[in-house]
Amino acid sequence: MYQDIIENERIVYSYDMHIGDKRISVSLATIELTPEGSGTRFKLTEQGAYLDEFDDPSQRRRGTEDLLDALGASLTGAPVNA
Repeated sequence: MYQDIIENERIVYSYDMHIGDKRISVSLATIELTPEGSGTRFKLTEQGAYLDEFDDPSQRRRGTEDLLDALGASLTGAPVNA
């Protein structure tokens, strides 16, 4: 769910993750966009509550890094590292 959007500056959203009917985490994330040289700096901050040891920050970080790598590859036309 989007909580706040300021065009070209910030997106704040929250979400929860499930395995079947079991909620495993709840997160609040903020994306900040700032001009930098000829491009844009992308800063992601995420706060998470990891429930009943089904998820943890290291797993979430790895998943987020993989998604951001795929986004970067898509934007630049580079191959995605698998």
